[in-house]
Amino acid sequence: MNFDYSSAKEQLDKKVSELREKPFLPEELVNLISNVAAIQLEAQQHSAPTIPTDLAPEDANLQGRPLLARENFTYDYEQACKLVDELAELVGKEEGPIAEATTMITASIKSGELDLKQAFKAYLETDDDFFMGWAEKMPEAPRTLSFLVQSALTPSIKAVAAALEEKLPHQPADTSERADSAELDFELEQPAPRSHGHCPICGSVPFMHTLHHQQGFRYANCSFCHTEYRVRRMACAYCDNTNADSLKFFTVEEAPGYRVDVCDSCKTYMKTADFREVNKVSVPALNDLESLPLDFVAVEEGYNRGTLSVWGF
Repeated sequence: MNFDYSSAKEQLDKKVSELREKPFLPEELVNLISNVAAIQLEAQQHSAPTIPTDLAPEDANLQGRPLLARENFTYDYEQACKLVDELAELVGKEEGPIAEATTMITASIKSGELDLKQAFKAYLETDDDFFMGWAEKMPEAPRTLSFLVQSALTPSIKAVAAALEEKLPHQPADTSERADSAELDFELEQPAPRSHGHCPICGSVPFMHTLHHQQGFRYANCSFCHTEYRVRRMACAYCDNTNADSLKFFTVEEAPGYRVDVCDSCKTYMKTADFREVNKVSVPALNDLESLPLDFVAVEEGYNRGTLSVWGF
């Protein structure tokens, strides 16, 4: 799948304009995230990781095994190192604890105390102990290192995922309940929903859902490789619960076009973007930020988010 930089940049710019209109989002946060996202898009054009070929068999993938486990993802090492420097310079211009933490990280890289290759490996392998050790050194901004590492690796990860997406096997759509011929034809053109909530490419859990098309087909947005894939309409992404009585959703006025889907079985929540009747631009990583009021309400109601944002916090 070819990466259309111009289209992606246009979408990003429009979405950032929407974010700037939200009174609950600090200008400094919007500026930081929009600048990082722009750097990532530019880098994705030139990212050149080796694409793995040792993938899970088609039948195993359809049964839930990812094509490539996240710890086996390749990346453009030279580019990632340059991005850490560029992102550190950007974040270092901020004020407060995050800038101080970034200064410490930069000094640790130069002194050799922090090995970036080890940090990249720790992120791919979800080695929380590695990042916890560094978090203890910067208690006022504990997730600064994970933010820099994750942001620097994202262009490579997305490039690998885009190449692997073309290798995903497709199972036949279930059209047994489709009576209308036009609806049936449209259904046949769409990928069938996956029977598991996790990403078919890397196996990670999604960070958001998005509804597409008039029918409201439900798609998940992967928290690691950013792949968007179709999932079942009624199922918890985390525990696979399909009991309609324990799957609910709610909305808030401050976040039009969004809702929170909650699971009373595992007490988790997932936000869903539904822009079918709202004139908004969809960029999942920024949709997550724009729908922040729903996170506060979901937590107040006793539910937990199943994963961090794609920004590492």
